[in-house]
Amino acid sequence: MLNDTMDALWWSYQQLNPDIRRCFEFCNIFPRRSKLRKNELVHLWIAQGFVKSSCATEEMEDVAEGYIQELVSSSFLQPKKTEEMEDVADYNTDCFTIHDLLHDLSNKVAGTDFFRIENERGHRREGWLGDVPQDVRHLFVEKYNAELITKKVLGLENLRTLIINVVERHTPVEEKVIEGICMRLPKLKILAIGFDQSCQFSTPNNKILVPESIIQLKHLRYLAFQTSWSCKVILPSALAKLLHIQLLDFGAGQISEFNFANLINLRHIFCWDVRFPHIGRLSSLQTAPFFTVRNEEGYEIKQLRDLNKLRGKLWISGFENVKSKEEALEANLAAKERLTALILWFSDHTERRTAQVQAEVLEALCPPVGLETLSIWHYSGSRYPDWMVGRLNGGPKDLQRLYFWDSPQLGLEVGCLNLRLSLIFVSSYFGTAGGMPYQEIWSTSLRSRHWRSADARISGRFQHCPSLSRSIFFLSAMMS
Repeated sequence: MLNDTMDALWWSYQQLNPDIRRCFEFCNIFPRRSKLRKNELVHLWIAQGFVKSSCATEEMEDVAEGYIQELVSSSFLQPKKTEEMEDVADYNTDCFTIHDLLHDLSNKVAGTDFFRIENERGHRREGWLGDVPQDVRHLFVEKYNAELITKKVLGLENLRTLIINVVERHTPVEEKVIEGICMRLPKLKILAIGFDQSCQFSTPNNKILVPESIIQLKHLRYLAFQTSWSCKVILPSALAKLLHIQLLDFGAGQISEFNFANLINLRHIFCWDVRFPHIGRLSSLQTAPFFTVRNEEGYEIKQLRDLNKLRGKLWISGFENVKSKEEALEANLAAKERLTALILWFSDHTERRTAQVQAEVLEALCPPVGLETLSIWHYSGSRYPDWMVGRLNGGPKDLQRLYFWDSPQLGLEVGCLNLRLSLIFVSSYFGTAGGMPYQEIWSTSLRSRHWRSADARISGRFQHCPSLSRSIFFLSAMMS
């Protein structure tokens, strides 16, 4: 019976497009029953050159997502719900697993190109005693171990992928080990240290120094160090010469000043805190975590104007440095049709006389039609923009979640929002309702008579938000 089942799986595998077969084979690099995240698979496949687009206007990410849909529809990938998917604020949580029988099949078809060193975490302290095939091209190491890498990995001349999944807490990632990887594994396209997002690491001195020898990795397309928020990543000037780089992922780490503007093929930057001038030159950029407007050349809001391939989530701050509606229009947000979540962070130390300027700036920051989540922080304007209340064509048509955080001038006058919202959250200094501070209303039952009293005064103002009648509507206070 088992042979019959494997024969059927083999037949199904043979029906797949050859490029999709290669992508499925690559999944064999991960241990059995691993949770595979869609975006990670997409980026890894593209970095290895497994994804082929049929025309110049078709993005490889979209082609790769089509591969995933094909693998799901053929049951080679099985959707897996994660805890993060329960959070309405999480935007990219598509996750998959591979059935054990299909994992066995991928083992057979992958041959010796893929290998896993599954040295256990924590409870097993002895060194890994196995041997790695010398012709391996794609290697997964469960746990960072400097001695293992030095003895078992650095001699693998054909290696294209090196993924080290976990760096245990307080384990130093020695510069000499990274130096050895750069000098002795010149064919690498993917180098990921601390790949597991749930185990972001930090070194004892809270610093990761990428050596100048990174220039030896001329084929490198994917560089990741999943560092924690307290870790500072120091990048060498030589990195700017690696023109094939497509993705840089430094987790929650902070990057010291570095000019990325020459990395013309860079598609994705992941980092908690990164600042560099002339981001507008990165014409291929699709993911950027933050953009802070400054009164400096190369940091103007117009740098965003032509970055219309941006997708997913974008956080923009520094609006105190945007002086007019005309200047804000240069961000050209409406043209960024692939954005799904947008955070606009106004200064929380704004003088009252700039409230009108903020209202004009927000008017000019009209988001794209397909936006799903909009968060606005510290907005001191007293009115909603025309694109939000239906007086102007454009703006998001299917916005699902709208957050106003600390918007003291809005109060309860929330306007007639012309949006199909399922959730709205307004946070301000509202004072009291029925003698009860809103801070207490937030923490008590929604059946509270004080909440109903407040809700009764508000409900009539959402006549253009029919979906809110079936959803939760939040008003809270941030009491000083």
